[in-house]
Amino acid sequence: MYTARVQNGGEMLTLTGKETEYQIISIQGLNPPPAQINMTTLVGLDGARYNSAKLETRNIVITVRINGDVERNRNQLYRFFKTKDRCTFYFSNETHDVSIEGYVDSLECDLFTNSETAQISVLCPFPYFRSVSEIIADSETVFEVFTFPFSINIGEPVIISSISEDANGGIDVYNGSETETGVILEIDFNEDADSIEIKNVTTGDDMKLIYEFREGDRVIVNTNKGEKSIVLVRGGEITNIFPAIQRGSAFFQLIIGNNRFEYLLDGEPDTGKAVGLVFRWYNLYRGV
Repeated sequence: MYTARVQNGGEMLTLTGKETEYQIISIQGLNPPPAQINMTTLVGLDGARYNSAKLETRNIVITVRINGDVERNRNQLYRFFKTKDRCTFYFSNETHDVSIEGYVDSLECDLFTNSETAQISVLCPFPYFRSVSEIIADSETVFEVFTFPFSINIGEPVIISSISEDANGGIDVYNGSETETGVILEIDFNEDADSIEIKNVTTGDDMKLIYEFREGDRVIVNTNKGEKSIVLVRGGEITNIFPAIQRGSAFFQLIIGNNRFEYLLDGEPDTGKAVGLVFRWYNLYRGV
């Protein structure tokens, strides 16, 4: 059992579970997209030398039979799948609940048949499916200690959860994707500082920012490929502070599995919680 939906602007159209209007015949493009492998042939040597590889764009092709009021339902498809415009395709089954953004390449209908069908082609520049739910990890880890069954005596409160704070300013971030992914990092300053250094201990990647940070500042770092940015939010104003990044710093990626992050504030561990860190990302999948 699966569900397929499309969003255009603020509206959502469900294509499954409503056979009186639409019946999906097939959906192509749900498998991992093809890869482009670049190699160099060397004279006198067998085979070739590997240079690089990348995934091609994803092409989702939906073939659907139009039922009921055919003309009305066909025009509804026209409204949600506007050629050249962007749309978001949602797909969920027993193991995945994902979405992907793309641009409508074509929408062809058999207007003069008794059983009218439509074929919709959507080209997705970023080929990975993305989890619908955002994953969040912060510098305070909450441990659940509340379980059923239970009883509460008067004057004897029960602890529902506890917060663990790492004295070394560390945080574990688990990437459940099928590939490495970028992350949006929010840094909230509770005290003034002149520098902050954040390191992915697992990979060795390190980022250092030098700036006159003030209490109440929020810095937002986006390490997603093609979207890299560093902005400061202070008093409701947003400022680009990309030049604050020091030479040799890396826009770290989350590798598959656990990533251990540690940070220094003005060159020292933040034992007093002068800053709070929040990591936000989505799990990425090649196929569903």
